[in-house]
Amino acid sequence: MKMKKLILLSIILLGTFALKAQVIKGKFNDYHGETIKINIGGCDREALKIGSDGSFVFNPVIRYEGQKFTINMPDETRIPVLVGKGEEVRLEVSKDKDGKTIAKFSGDRTDINTYLFVHANQLSLKGVRGQKFATFKEYSASLDRLNKKLDQLLDKVKGDQDLVDEYRVEKNVDIISAKIGFGRDDEKLALADADYIKFMKSIDLNDSVTFRKDPRKASLGYTGIVARRISWEAKNRATAQDDPAKSLIKNLLILDELVSNQEIKNSVSHYYAVMFYMGGGNAHAREFVETFNKINTDPEHRAFVKSRPLPSKDNNLEAGSVAKDFEMRDRDGNLVKLSDFKGKLVYMDIWATWCGPCVEEIPNMEKLYQYYKNDPRILLVSVSVDSKKNLWEKKLNEDKPQWPQYIVDGTLKDKLYNEYMITGIPRFMMFDSEGKIITINALRPSNSKLIPFIEEQLAKPKEMKGPGGMKMIKLK
Repeated sequence: MKMKKLILLSIILLGTFALKAQVIKGKFNDYHGETIKINIGGCDREALKIGSDGSFVFNPVIRYEGQKFTINMPDETRIPVLVGKGEEVRLEVSKDKDGKTIAKFSGDRTDINTYLFVHANQLSLKGVRGQKFATFKEYSASLDRLNKKLDQLLDKVKGDQDLVDEYRVEKNVDIISAKIGFGRDDEKLALADADYIKFMKSIDLNDSVTFRKDPRKASLGYTGIVARRISWEAKNRATAQDDPAKSLIKNLLILDELVSNQEIKNSVSHYYAVMFYMGGGNAHAREFVETFNKINTDPEHRAFVKSRPLPSKDNNLEAGSVAKDFEMRDRDGNLVKLSDFKGKLVYMDIWATWCGPCVEEIPNMEKLYQYYKNDPRILLVSVSVDSKKNLWEKKLNEDKPQWPQYIVDGTLKDKLYNEYMITGIPRFMMFDSEGKIITINALRPSNSKLIPFIEEQLAKPKEMKGPGGMKMIKLK
Protein backbone atom coordinates (compact mmCIF):
# COMPACT_ATOMS: atom_id res chain seq x y z
CA MET A 1 0.00 0.00 0.00
CA LYS A 2 2.81 2.34 0.97
CA MET A 3 4.59 1.50 -2.29
CA LYS A 4 1.49 2.44 -4.32
CA LYS A 5 1.27 5.77 -2.48
CA LEU A 6 4.91 6.49 -3.21
CA ILE A 7 4.43 5.72 -6.90
CA LEU A 8 1.30 7.88 -7.03
CA LEU A 9 3.14 10.75 -5.28
CA SER A 10 6.03 10.44 -7.76
CA ILE A 11 3.63 10.65 -10.71
CA ILE A 12 1.97 13.73 -9.21
CA LEU A 13 5.36 15.39 -8.61
CA LEU A 14 6.52 14.59 -12.14
CA GLY A 15 3.29 15.99 -13.54
CA THR A 16 3.71 19.16 -11.48
CA PHE A 17 7.28 19.53 -12.72
CA ALA A 18 6.16 19.04 -16.33
CA LEU A 19 3.54 21.74 -15.93
CA LYS A 20 6.17 24.17 -14.66
CA ALA A 21 8.80 23.31 -17.27
CA GLN A 22 9.76 26.25 -19.46
CA VAL A 23 8.73 26.03 -23.09
CA ILE A 24 9.39 27.74 -26.40
CA LYS A 25 6.65 26.95 -28.86
CA GLY A 26 5.23 28.34 -32.06
CA LYS A 27 4.94 27.93 -35.78
CA PHE A 28 7.07 28.50 -38.87
CA ASN A 29 4.70 29.62 -41.61
CA ASP A 30 5.56 28.41 -45.12
CA TYR A 31 7.61 25.55 -43.65
CA HIS A 32 8.95 23.16 -46.29
CA GLY A 33 10.76 20.52 -44.26
CA GLU A 34 14.10 22.28 -43.88
CA THR A 35 16.29 21.68 -40.81
CA ILE A 36 16.13 24.53 -38.29
CA LYS A 37 18.50 24.46 -35.32
CA ILE A 38 18.42 26.19 -31.96
CA ASN A 39 21.54 27.19 -30.04
CA ILE A 40 21.19 25.70 -26.55
CA GLY A 41 24.38 27.13 -25.03
CA GLY A 42 27.96 27.73 -26.09
CA CYS A 43 28.61 25.96 -29.38
CA ASP A 44 25.87 23.37 -28.82
CA ARG A 45 22.98 23.33 -31.26
CA GLU A 46 20.01 21.05 -31.54
CA ALA A 47 17.62 20.47 -34.44
CA LEU A 48 14.05 21.47 -33.61
CA LYS A 49 11.39 18.81 -34.05
CA ILE A 50 8.96 20.52 -36.41
CA GLY A 51 5.61 19.17 -37.54
CA SER A 52 4.51 19.10 -41.16
CA ASP A 53 2.43 22.23 -40.50
CA GLY A 54 5.51 24.09 -39.18
CA SER A 55 4.55 23.90 -35.50
CA PHE A 56 7.08 23.05 -32.82
CA VAL A 57 7.44 22.74 -29.04
CA PHE A 58 10.86 22.94 -27.37
CA ASN A 59 11.62 22.57 -23.66
CA PRO A 60 15.01 24.20 -23.05
CA VAL A 61 17.27 23.37 -20.13
CA ILE A 62 18.27 26.64 -18.47
CA ARG A 63 21.91 26.47 -17.41
CA TYR A 64 22.23 30.00 -16.04
CA GLU A 65 20.08 33.07 -15.41
CA GLY A 66 19.51 35.24 -18.46
CA GLN A 67 20.45 32.47 -20.90
CA LYS A 68 19.24 33.06 -24.46
CA PHE A 69 18.34 30.32 -26.93
CA THR A 70 18.86 31.36 -30.54
CA ILE A 71 16.92 29.85 -33.43
CA ASN A 72 19.01 29.92 -36.61
CA MET A 73 16.89 30.26 -39.74
CA PRO A 74 18.04 28.96 -43.15
CA ASP A 75 18.23 32.55 -44.47
CA GLU A 76 20.69 33.43 -41.64
CA THR A 77 18.06 35.32 -39.63
CA ARG A 78 18.63 34.78 -35.91
CA ILE A 79 15.79 34.61 -33.41
CA PRO A 80 17.10 35.00 -29.84
CA VAL A 81 14.64 33.80 -27.21
CA LEU A 82 14.88 34.65 -23.52
CA VAL A 83 12.76 32.36 -21.35
CA GLY A 84 12.77 31.95 -17.58
CA LYS A 85 12.10 28.87 -15.50
CA GLY A 86 8.49 27.76 -15.79
CA GLU A 87 7.75 30.39 -18.45
CA GLU A 88 6.22 29.99 -21.90
CA VAL A 89 7.36 31.99 -24.93
CA ARG A 90 5.32 31.71 -28.11
CA LEU A 91 6.35 32.96 -31.52
CA GLU A 92 5.09 32.97 -35.06
CA VAL A 93 7.72 33.16 -37.81
CA SER A 94 6.76 34.37 -41.26
CA LYS A 95 7.93 36.55 -44.16
CA ASP A 96 7.11 40.21 -44.75
CA LYS A 97 6.25 41.69 -48.16
CA ASP A 98 9.96 42.01 -48.98
CA GLY A 99 10.65 38.37 -48.17
CA LYS A 100 12.45 39.08 -44.89
CA THR A 101 11.94 36.81 -41.90
CA ILE A 102 9.94 38.36 -39.06
CA ALA A 103 9.12 36.94 -35.63
CA LYS A 104 6.04 37.86 -33.61
CA PHE A 105 6.26 37.04 -29.89
CA SER A 106 3.56 36.44 -27.30
CA GLY A 107 3.40 34.86 -23.87
CA ASP A 108 6.14 35.64 -21.37
CA ARG A 109 8.88 38.27 -21.97
CA THR A 110 7.32 39.48 -25.21
CA ASP A 111 8.84 42.97 -25.12
CA ILE A 112 12.38 41.94 -24.30
CA ASN A 113 12.35 39.19 -26.95
CA THR A 114 11.07 41.68 -29.52
CA TYR A 115 14.03 43.92 -28.66
CA LEU A 116 16.50 41.04 -28.95
CA PHE A 117 15.16 40.10 -32.37
CA VAL A 118 15.50 43.64 -33.76
CA HIS A 119 18.98 44.04 -32.27
CA ALA A 120 20.17 40.71 -33.67
CA ASN A 121 18.89 41.28 -37.19
CA GLN A 122 19.07 45.01 -37.88
CA LEU A 123 22.44 45.84 -36.31
CA SER A 124 25.78 44.45 -37.45
CA LEU A 125 29.45 45.48 -37.34
CA LYS A 126 28.89 46.86 -40.84
CA GLY A 127 26.01 49.03 -39.66
CA VAL A 128 22.32 48.70 -40.41
CA ARG A 129 21.87 45.38 -42.19
CA GLY A 130 21.09 45.55 -45.89
CA GLN A 131 21.99 49.22 -46.33
CA LYS A 132 25.04 50.93 -47.83
CA PHE A 133 26.14 54.54 -47.44
CA ALA A 134 28.63 56.68 -49.33
CA THR A 135 29.44 59.01 -46.43
CA PHE A 136 29.93 58.49 -42.71
CA LYS A 137 27.44 61.28 -41.94
CA GLU A 138 24.59 59.34 -43.60
CA TYR A 139 25.82 56.05 -42.15
CA SER A 140 26.03 57.44 -38.61
CA ALA A 141 22.58 59.06 -38.85
CA SER A 142 21.07 55.72 -39.86
CA LEU A 143 22.67 54.02 -36.86
CA ASP A 144 21.45 56.79 -34.57
CA ARG A 145 17.88 56.18 -35.78
CA LEU A 146 18.24 52.46 -35.11
CA ASN A 147 19.75 53.21 -31.70
CA LYS A 148 16.70 55.34 -30.84
CA LYS A 149 14.37 52.55 -31.97
CA LEU A 150 16.23 50.03 -29.80
CA ASP A 151 16.09 52.36 -26.81
CA GLN A 152 12.33 52.72 -27.25
CA LEU A 153 11.95 48.93 -27.33
CA LEU A 154 13.99 48.59 -24.13
CA ASP A 155 11.93 51.33 -22.47
CA LYS A 156 8.79 49.22 -23.03
CA VAL A 157 10.18 46.26 -21.04
CA LYS A 158 8.56 45.82 -17.64
CA GLY A 159 10.65 44.10 -15.01
CA ASP A 160 13.99 42.44 -15.82
CA GLN A 161 15.66 45.75 -14.95
CA ASP A 162 19.10 44.24 -14.44
CA LEU A 163 18.93 42.58 -17.85
CA VAL A 164 17.62 45.76 -19.46
CA ASP A 165 20.56 47.72 -18.02
CA GLU A 166 22.97 45.06 -19.28
CA TYR A 167 21.42 45.00 -22.74
CA ARG A 168 21.55 48.78 -22.94
CA VAL A 169 25.29 48.76 -22.25
CA GLU A 170 25.81 46.05 -24.87
CA LYS A 171 23.70 48.00 -27.36
CA ASN A 172 25.66 51.21 -26.82
CA VAL A 173 28.92 49.35 -27.36
CA ASP A 174 27.52 47.66 -30.47
CA ILE A 175 26.43 51.00 -31.95
CA ILE A 176 29.96 52.39 -31.52
CA SER A 177 31.41 49.18 -32.99
CA ALA A 178 29.08 49.49 -35.97
CA LYS A 179 30.17 53.07 -36.54
CA ILE A 180 33.80 52.00 -36.42
CA GLY A 181 32.89 49.47 -39.12
CA PHE A 182 32.28 52.24 -41.65
CA GLY A 183 34.44 51.70 -44.71
CA ARG A 184 35.26 48.11 -43.73
CA ASP A 185 34.90 47.07 -47.37
CA ASP A 186 36.62 50.23 -48.67
CA GLU A 187 39.56 51.31 -46.52
CA LYS A 188 39.93 54.60 -48.39
CA LEU A 189 36.61 55.74 -46.92
CA ALA A 190 37.80 55.03 -43.39
CA LEU A 191 41.01 57.04 -43.86
CA ALA A 192 39.63 59.99 -45.82
CA ASP A 193 36.10 60.84 -44.60
CA ALA A 194 36.47 63.89 -42.31
CA ASP A 195 33.39 63.04 -40.23
CA TYR A 196 34.62 59.50 -39.69
CA ILE A 197 38.05 60.72 -38.63
CA LYS A 198 36.42 63.13 -36.16
CA PHE A 199 34.28 60.30 -34.75
CA MET A 200 37.22 57.93 -34.34
CA LYS A 201 39.26 60.52 -32.47
CA SER A 202 36.30 61.21 -30.17
CA ILE A 203 36.06 57.62 -28.88
CA ASP A 204 36.82 57.42 -25.16
CA LEU A 205 39.55 54.79 -24.79
CA ASN A 206 39.51 55.02 -20.98
CA ASP A 207 35.80 54.50 -20.27
CA SER A 208 36.20 52.31 -17.19
CA VAL A 209 32.44 52.36 -16.43
CA THR A 210 31.48 50.83 -19.79
CA PHE A 211 34.43 48.43 -19.63
CA ARG A 212 33.29 47.05 -16.28
CA LYS A 213 29.57 46.95 -17.06
CA ASP A 214 29.87 45.29 -20.48
CA PRO A 215 29.63 41.53 -19.74
CA ARG A 216 31.37 40.65 -22.99
CA LYS A 217 35.13 40.68 -23.16
CA ALA A 218 37.81 40.56 -25.86
CA SER A 219 36.76 41.45 -29.40
CA LEU A 220 32.99 41.44 -28.79
CA GLY A 221 32.85 44.07 -26.05
CA TYR A 222 34.39 47.40 -25.14
CA THR A 223 37.85 45.82 -25.43
CA GLY A 224 37.12 45.29 -29.11
CA ILE A 225 36.27 48.98 -29.55
CA VAL A 226 39.64 50.01 -28.11
CA ALA A 227 41.52 47.40 -30.15
CA ARG A 228 39.90 48.53 -33.41
CA ARG A 229 40.53 52.18 -32.61
CA ILE A 230 44.21 51.33 -32.05
CA SER A 231 44.31 49.43 -35.37
CA TRP A 232 42.86 52.45 -37.16
CA GLU A 233 45.47 54.68 -35.54
CA ALA A 234 48.20 52.29 -36.68
CA LYS A 235 46.93 52.46 -40.28
CA ASN A 236 47.04 56.25 -40.13
CA ARG A 237 50.64 56.09 -38.95
CA ALA A 238 51.71 53.44 -41.47
CA THR A 239 54.91 53.95 -43.46
CA ALA A 240 56.54 52.04 -46.30
CA GLN A 241 59.22 50.84 -43.86
CA ASP A 242 56.77 49.08 -41.51
CA ASP A 243 57.28 45.35 -41.06
CA PRO A 244 53.87 43.58 -41.21
CA ALA A 245 55.22 40.89 -38.90
CA LYS A 246 55.61 43.53 -36.18
CA SER A 247 52.11 45.00 -36.50
CA LEU A 248 50.94 43.77 -33.09
CA ILE A 249 54.08 45.15 -31.45
CA LYS A 250 53.26 48.51 -32.99
CA ASN A 251 49.69 48.19 -31.70
CA LEU A 252 51.01 47.52 -28.18
CA LEU A 253 53.10 50.69 -28.30
CA ILE A 254 50.15 52.81 -29.51
CA LEU A 255 47.96 51.22 -26.83
CA ASP A 256 50.46 52.23 -24.17
CA GLU A 257 50.52 55.76 -25.56
CA LEU A 258 46.76 56.34 -25.85
CA VAL A 259 45.30 54.32 -22.97
CA SER A 260 46.01 55.21 -19.34
CA ASN A 261 43.48 52.95 -17.59
CA GLN A 262 45.45 49.88 -16.55
CA GLU A 263 42.47 47.48 -16.54
CA ILE A 264 41.64 48.39 -20.13
CA LYS A 265 45.30 48.31 -21.12
CA ASN A 266 45.62 44.81 -19.65
CA SER A 267 42.50 43.56 -21.43
CA VAL A 268 43.48 44.89 -24.85
CA SER A 269 47.13 43.80 -24.64
CA HIS A 270 45.97 40.30 -23.62
CA TYR A 271 43.69 40.24 -26.67
CA TYR A 272 46.73 41.14 -28.83
CA ALA A 273 48.71 38.32 -27.19
CA VAL A 274 45.99 35.77 -27.98
CA MET A 275 45.88 37.00 -31.59
CA PHE A 276 49.68 36.87 -31.84
CA TYR A 277 49.93 33.28 -30.66
CA MET A 278 46.86 32.12 -32.59
CA GLY A 279 48.74 33.35 -35.66
CA GLY A 280 51.67 31.17 -34.68
CA GLY A 281 53.92 33.92 -33.40
CA ASN A 282 56.91 34.87 -35.53
CA ALA A 283 60.60 35.71 -35.43
CA HIS A 284 59.80 38.88 -33.45
CA ALA A 285 58.24 36.94 -30.57
CA ARG A 286 60.90 37.98 -28.05
CA GLU A 287 60.34 41.64 -28.83
CA PHE A 288 56.58 41.11 -28.59
CA VAL A 289 56.91 39.49 -25.14
CA GLU A 290 59.26 42.19 -23.87
CA THR A 291 56.87 44.93 -25.03
CA PHE A 292 53.86 43.08 -23.62
CA ASN A 293 55.48 42.66 -20.18
CA LYS A 294 56.18 46.39 -19.98
CA ILE A 295 52.51 47.16 -20.59
CA ASN A 296 50.45 44.36 -19.01
CA THR A 297 50.38 43.98 -15.20
CA ASP A 298 47.81 41.15 -14.90
CA PRO A 299 49.46 38.01 -13.41
CA GLU A 300 47.22 35.60 -15.36
CA HIS A 301 47.85 37.39 -18.65
CA ARG A 302 51.60 37.41 -18.05
CA ALA A 303 51.50 33.70 -17.14
CA PHE A 304 49.69 32.97 -20.42
CA VAL A 305 52.44 34.68 -22.40
CA LYS A 306 55.18 33.04 -20.35
CA SER A 307 53.71 29.60 -21.05
CA ARG A 308 53.92 30.08 -24.82
CA PRO A 309 57.04 28.78 -26.59
CA LEU A 310 59.21 31.49 -28.14
CA PRO A 311 59.62 30.87 -31.87
CA SER A 312 63.16 31.13 -33.18
CA LYS A 313 64.74 30.97 -36.61
CA ASP A 314 64.67 27.18 -36.55
CA ASN A 315 61.55 26.75 -34.47
CA ASN A 316 58.51 28.80 -35.46
CA LEU A 317 55.13 28.52 -37.07
CA GLU A 318 55.53 31.01 -39.88
CA ALA A 319 54.79 30.10 -43.48
CA GLY A 320 57.72 28.20 -44.94
CA SER A 321 58.91 26.79 -41.59
CA VAL A 322 59.31 23.04 -41.18
CA ALA A 323 56.12 21.72 -39.59
CA LYS A 324 56.48 20.31 -36.09
CA ASP A 325 55.69 16.62 -36.15
CA PHE A 326 52.98 15.14 -33.96
CA GLU A 327 51.14 11.85 -33.61
CA MET A 328 47.48 10.89 -34.03
CA ARG A 329 45.53 7.66 -33.68
CA ASP A 330 43.29 6.16 -36.33
CA ARG A 331 40.05 4.31 -35.53
CA ASP A 332 42.00 1.11 -34.86
CA GLY A 333 44.33 2.84 -32.40
CA ASN A 334 47.34 2.87 -34.73
CA LEU A 335 49.70 5.84 -34.41
CA VAL A 336 50.15 8.02 -37.48
CA LYS A 337 52.48 11.03 -37.77
CA LEU A 338 52.00 14.28 -39.65
CA SER A 339 55.29 13.54 -41.40
CA ASP A 340 53.73 10.37 -42.86
CA PHE A 341 51.72 12.62 -45.18
CA LYS A 342 54.75 14.13 -46.93
CA GLY A 343 54.44 14.19 -50.68
CA LYS A 344 50.96 15.73 -50.62
CA LEU A 345 49.55 19.11 -49.73
CA VAL A 346 47.69 18.51 -46.45
CA TYR A 347 44.55 20.40 -45.43
CA MET A 348 43.86 19.55 -41.79
CA ASP A 349 40.67 20.10 -39.80
CA ILE A 350 41.00 20.20 -35.98
CA TRP A 351 37.53 19.61 -34.54
CA ALA A 352 35.37 17.95 -31.87
CA THR A 353 31.85 16.53 -31.74
CA TRP A 354 30.87 18.99 -29.00
CA CYS A 355 31.92 22.03 -31.06
CA GLY A 356 28.92 23.44 -32.97
CA PRO A 357 30.90 25.49 -35.53
CA CYS A 358 33.14 22.45 -36.12
CA VAL A 359 30.19 20.18 -36.86
CA GLU A 360 28.66 22.81 -39.15
CA GLU A 361 31.77 22.64 -41.34
CA ILE A 362 31.52 18.86 -41.88
CA PRO A 363 29.18 19.15 -44.92
CA ASN A 364 31.59 21.69 -46.39
CA MET A 365 34.52 19.33 -45.78
CA GLU A 366 32.50 16.70 -47.65
CA LYS A 367 32.08 19.08 -50.60
CA LEU A 368 35.81 19.89 -50.52
CA TYR A 369 36.61 16.18 -50.49
CA GLN A 370 34.35 15.54 -53.47
CA TYR A 371 36.09 18.37 -55.33
CA TYR A 372 39.59 16.96 -54.73
CA LYS A 373 39.01 13.23 -54.26
CA ASN A 374 40.62 12.37 -57.62
CA ASP A 375 43.58 14.76 -57.20
CA PRO A 376 46.60 12.82 -55.88
CA ARG A 377 48.42 16.05 -54.96
CA ILE A 378 46.23 16.87 -51.95
CA LEU A 379 45.06 15.06 -48.81
CA LEU A 380 42.22 16.13 -46.53
CA VAL A 381 42.56 15.07 -42.90
CA SER A 382 40.28 15.55 -39.89
CA VAL A 383 41.72 15.33 -36.37
CA SER A 384 39.30 15.12 -33.44
CA VAL A 385 40.24 16.43 -30.00
CA ASP A 386 37.34 14.63 -28.30
CA SER A 387 38.16 13.23 -24.87
CA LYS A 388 35.51 10.53 -25.31
CA LYS A 389 36.43 8.25 -28.19
CA ASN A 390 32.96 6.64 -28.26
CA LEU A 391 31.32 9.99 -29.15
CA TRP A 392 33.83 10.48 -31.96
CA GLU A 393 33.21 6.97 -33.29
CA LYS A 394 29.44 7.45 -33.06
CA LYS A 395 29.67 10.63 -35.14
CA LEU A 396 31.84 8.90 -37.75
CA ASN A 397 29.36 6.02 -37.96
CA GLU A 398 26.56 8.53 -38.54
CA ASP A 399 28.34 10.69 -41.13
CA LYS A 400 30.57 8.05 -42.79
CA PRO A 401 33.23 10.55 -43.97
CA GLN A 402 35.44 9.22 -46.78
CA TRP A 403 38.58 11.18 -45.98
CA PRO A 404 41.08 10.10 -43.24
CA GLN A 405 39.91 10.54 -39.64
CA TYR A 406 42.16 10.64 -36.57
CA ILE A 407 41.91 11.51 -32.89
CA VAL A 408 44.28 12.95 -30.30
CA ASP A 409 43.69 12.80 -26.56
CA GLY A 410 45.73 13.07 -23.39
CA THR A 411 49.39 13.83 -24.05
CA LEU A 412 48.86 13.66 -27.83
CA LYS A 413 46.29 16.44 -27.60
CA ASP A 414 48.46 18.49 -25.24
CA LYS A 415 51.40 18.31 -27.63
CA LEU A 416 49.28 19.33 -30.64
CA TYR A 417 47.77 22.26 -28.73
CA ASN A 418 51.13 23.44 -27.39
CA GLU A 419 53.15 22.97 -30.56
CA TYR A 420 50.60 24.71 -32.77
CA MET A 421 49.33 27.21 -30.17
CA ILE A 422 45.72 26.12 -30.51
CA THR A 423 43.47 28.14 -28.20
CA GLY A 424 40.14 27.35 -29.86
CA ILE A 425 38.49 25.20 -32.51
CA PRO A 426 37.67 24.73 -35.28
CA ARG A 427 41.23 25.27 -36.49
CA PHE A 428 42.28 24.53 -40.05
CA MET A 429 45.93 24.15 -41.02
CA MET A 430 47.71 23.62 -44.30
CA PHE A 431 51.09 22.02 -45.02
CA ASP A 432 52.92 21.67 -48.33
CA SER A 433 54.19 18.45 -49.87
CA GLU A 434 57.63 19.02 -48.37
CA GLY A 435 56.25 19.06 -44.83
CA LYS A 436 56.47 22.83 -44.43
CA ILE A 437 53.83 25.14 -43.04
CA ILE A 438 51.65 27.03 -45.50
CA THR A 439 49.45 28.44 -42.72
CA ILE A 440 48.29 27.27 -39.29
CA ASN A 441 45.16 29.42 -39.64
CA ALA A 442 43.75 28.33 -42.98
CA LEU A 443 40.39 29.38 -44.39
CA ARG A 444 37.38 27.27 -43.45
CA PRO A 445 35.86 24.87 -46.01
CA SER A 446 32.79 27.11 -46.14
CA ASN A 447 34.88 30.05 -47.35
CA SER A 448 34.59 30.51 -51.13
CA LYS A 449 38.20 31.72 -51.26
CA LEU A 450 39.61 28.41 -49.98
CA ILE A 451 39.72 26.46 -53.26
CA PRO A 452 41.41 29.33 -55.19
CA PHE A 453 43.98 29.53 -52.36
CA ILE A 454 44.59 25.76 -52.50
CA GLU A 455 44.97 25.94 -56.28
CA GLU A 456 47.50 28.73 -55.86
CA GLN A 457 49.53 26.56 -53.47
CA LEU A 458 49.34 23.52 -55.74
CA ALA A 459 50.59 25.60 -58.68
CA LYS A 460 53.74 26.73 -56.90
CA PRO A 461 56.97 25.13 -58.24
CA LYS A 462 58.84 22.87 -55.85
CA GLU A 463 62.38 23.60 -54.73
CA MET A 464 65.01 20.86 -54.69
CA LYS A 465 68.67 20.86 -53.74
CA GLY A 466 71.24 20.66 -56.51
CA PRO A 467 74.96 19.89 -56.38
CA GLY A 468 76.85 21.81 -53.68
CA GLY A 469 73.62 22.83 -51.99
CA MET A 470 72.51 24.96 -54.94
CA LYS A 471 68.76 25.42 -55.22
CA MET A 472 67.17 24.10 -58.35
CA ILE A 473 63.60 24.92 -59.33
CA LYS A 474 61.58 21.87 -60.20
CA LEU A 475 59.21 22.97 -62.92
CA LYS A 476 55.75 21.46 -63.10
